[in-house]
Amino acid sequence: MSRETFVKSCEVELINHFNREQVNLISHIITKTLSDYEITKRCTDLIAYDDRNEKLIRRYRACLMVEGRSEKTVAQYVRTIQKLTDTLNNKLLTDVDAYDVRYFLAMEMERGVSDRTRENTRSYISAFFQWMVNDDVIKSNPVARLKPIKFADEIRKPFSDIEIDALRFACKSRKERALVEVLLSTGVRVSELSSMLTTDIDMNMMTVHVVHGKGSKERMTYITPVAVKHLKAYLNERAENGSSLFYNKNHEPLNSGGIRVILNTIAKRANVEDVHPHRFRRTFATNLSKRGMEIQEIQKLLGHTNINTTMVYVAIDETKVATSYRRFTA
Repeated sequence: MSRETFVKSCEVELINHFNREQVNLISHIITKTLSDYEITKRCTDLIAYDDRNEKLIRRYRACLMVEGRSEKTVAQYVRTIQKLTDTLNNKLLTDVDAYDVRYFLAMEMERGVSDRTRENTRSYISAFFQWMVNDDVIKSNPVARLKPIKFADEIRKPFSDIEIDALRFACKSRKERALVEVLLSTGVRVSELSSMLTTDIDMNMMTVHVVHGKGSKERMTYITPVAVKHLKAYLNERAENGSSLFYNKNHEPLNSGGIRVILNTIAKRANVEDVHPHRFRRTFATNLSKRGMEIQEIQKLLGHTNINTTMVYVAIDETKVATSYRRFTA
């Protein structure tokens, strides 16, 4: 491919995003810069099948599992790396450079992927290449040369008291009400709730033993008398005698997807938007903070390793901030 052909191809793409004057300026800059480079078109001819990428990805997946990462996390990492190889026409991962990763992230932007998601993607890819560095597969991490992608912080609000009342009122079965109350009072992750057993909850002591926490870490959290009341009512009426805490209508343990379906159904009845398991967790943390619980104690209940993560979960009430300011400056 000649330099002229390359520049013309660039102009065709640029004209969809810039006016003619801007395209001419950019074209001039590209032409000037290319004077020091040779252009070679990537060969797309059929070659013999090479499974080295697949072997590397399988090996990486096994290492993540050994580290105790959740299946969901492992799947996300693997899916990202596989998408990278697909975009790069199965280029050997050991040969991928910073330009390749930058190109992949640019293609993600073309697909309409948000900046926040692209930054997460960049982080996943960086972790993979750093693993290869640590295992002496490659000498350096190509993603280290790429700057983090900036994104606007989204204000993720907890449920208001009115929304919580609406969700409670919209529950049509003891199971639905018990599910809502357990999420509100324990702050557990949806994956933790779906794997919870009846023996993990001490109704008398009102404690919850979270056995299958993120990163296989166990912790203790607590449950309110109101949640215990509704949970007992559900357990006493259900047909299943199994050890799982919640079951679906097919008498199978309720998984994360099933929990989301139930919450979506309740949300439609209550006319409350953005109802998902993680918002219950955020509400749990925020309400405890409002009532004066120390952030370190909330961190322990949520099972966070880093207190900065906990800070993100706690929505600061501006009214409370204003009141505190006046109290401390009076």
